[in-house]
Amino acid sequence: MTSPDHVQRVRIYLSRDDKWEGRPLYLAVMDRLRSAGATGATAIQGLAGFGPGQRIRAGTVERIDQRPPVVVEWIDRSDRVGRLLPLLDDMLGQSLITLEDVPIYRAIMRANGPFAADRTVGDTMRAPAPSAPVDAPLSAALALLIEHQIAALPIVGADGTLVGLLTEQDLAWRAGLHLPSHLLGLLEPAERDAILIPLLGRSVREVMSVEPRSVSLGTSLPQALVTMIEWGYAQVPVVDRSGHLVGIIGQDDVLRAAVEQVPADEGVINSAEPPTTVSLVMQTHTPQLPLGRPLTVALDQLLAAPTRRIFITNATGHLHGIIDLAGVLSALTGEERAALIAALQRPQPAPLAISPGRPLDALVSLDPPTLAPDLPINCAARRLLELATDSMPVVNADGQLLGIIARGGLIRALLQQSD
Repeated sequence: MTSPDHVQRVRIYLSRDDKWEGRPLYLAVMDRLRSAGATGATAIQGLAGFGPGQRIRAGTVERIDQRPPVVVEWIDRSDRVGRLLPLLDDMLGQSLITLEDVPIYRAIMRANGPFAADRTVGDTMRAPAPSAPVDAPLSAALALLIEHQIAALPIVGADGTLVGLLTEQDLAWRAGLHLPSHLLGLLEPAERDAILIPLLGRSVREVMSVEPRSVSLGTSLPQALVTMIEWGYAQVPVVDRSGHLVGIIGQDDVLRAAVEQVPADEGVINSAEPPTTVSLVMQTHTPQLPLGRPLTVALDQLLAAPTRRIFITNATGHLHGIIDLAGVLSALTGEERAALIAALQRPQPAPLAISPGRPLDALVSLDPPTLAPDLPINCAARRLLELATDSMPVVNADGQLLGIIARGGLIRALLQQSD
């Protein structure tokens, strides 16, 4: 018999006809509870009912079965009830809500796994969030993206409410800026100015997304991660109940919160089960080239690689080193550098217009950090965070390249452990 500490039952009495923003209120209540991290709730429809809201109108009384009752029953730990129940105040108005302690015979009040500590977005977000006014020059907003190394910048109105979001996708689609913002910081002033000339005189309002994606302070970390993955965002703004911007949270912030739940010297997240290892999560198809290939071949493949990173192997298939876009851009000069910058500004990858030239060997970064295939994934996630990288190669004991472990794969695997 298990007995979670101080469990409470909340009952919310509604009618099936009650609406919230055009949909049944009971469904809206359950959606908000789910997104905020409640353990679970059930909507129960009654056969008939009446309450003080029924009144005599023009000499008639509503039939007792005209508005079928619905009760939302939510059972959770008392600390979570105290935190989440106020989030429903704007929806429920004069609805009857009861609260009572309940004895528990058996229950899983929150899953085991990396999110067992029940942390929320409000516990983990970065605050204050970088932001730009809606009428700010586009160049000023772009400078903030570069300075804070984020891919999505919240845009606020005069009262601090979130009114938009400026992402790298917005810059590419509406402003023609296809070069990733983190690479702009590697350009010489003259190179950067030449690329940004078309942006002069434009404001954030012209380019931003006007229906910004956001999460609330009380959103659970697993739900925030699912939201970011579904939307394809590395970061999302955090808003309070009034829609005011209060912070920003990214996939790395949530991943860090997850691995912090396990001491660094532990190899498992849930000791009741064998650990999930890197070999079960890694991608076996990796962008790679052998030593000695022409630099132009490497650059063309680098531009087409989703991770903008290529692993370099020797004749026996063992990992020799790595080349990535930032490192190559910093190392190139003259005609080769200009051609690469021009290629980065194209909407679609295209072969570089330069002669084959030298082999790629001189641009390879040797002895990159690697992961072993039998390493538990929480240890792999910690290593990625320490190195501030999105992916790492996986090699066996002999140094042979087996695959690549990426942040996205780790996040999905950790989510699966939080049932």
